[in-house]
Amino acid sequence: MAIKLSVFTQSHYSFEGMRPEEEVDIFLYSHWLIPVMKFIYYALLTALPLVPLLFFAREIVEYEIISLIFFVLIAYYMLLWSIMFYEFMIYLLDTWIVTNERILDINQISFFIRTTAELDLSRVQDISVRTSGFIQTIFDFGDVEIQSAGAVNKFLFRQVAHPQMVKDKIMKLVALVKEKPQNPQV
Repeated sequence: MAIKLSVFTQSHYSFEGMRPEEEVDIFLYSHWLIPVMKFIYYALLTALPLVPLLFFAREIVEYEIISLIFFVLIAYYMLLWSIMFYEFMIYLLDTWIVTNERILDINQISFFIRTTAELDLSRVQDISVRTSGFIQTIFDFGDVEIQSAGAVNKFLFRQVAHPQMVKDKIMKLVALVKEKPQNPQV
């Protein structure tokens, strides 16, 4: 039984600047393992201050610095929560979109800084896939690099799931675009 991945099915996504006859074929984020690994890291950072509290509980009570410790913990957890929220938002806003006409690379650098680059499928020259390391091989994710003839000569989809399938789907779309007769400009 074949597994049908929602990423590779026809969708009704829309985005700012979408052309009238354009349809989204692939909508990509980084692999799900990337935010999970970050979440595990932040979970460890959440538990980190509790270890000294257990060892020095008697001294904290004896010197009556519970209020100070409580204040420092609140500040620490608020900062940690803000950083986790920031990481999650950047993950969700950093996307790659492949339509039946072009490829868009939306790179969310920070909350208020975003770059968007686009490439017409007719300008795609070569696509390569790079999977490196044990983790990427086991979980089937890696980088997809697209060479173009445009001003931006490389598009890099970092750490996407099923990179070979993404490459194959883009190659099919490129072939379809190159088969279409070009409308002469008047």
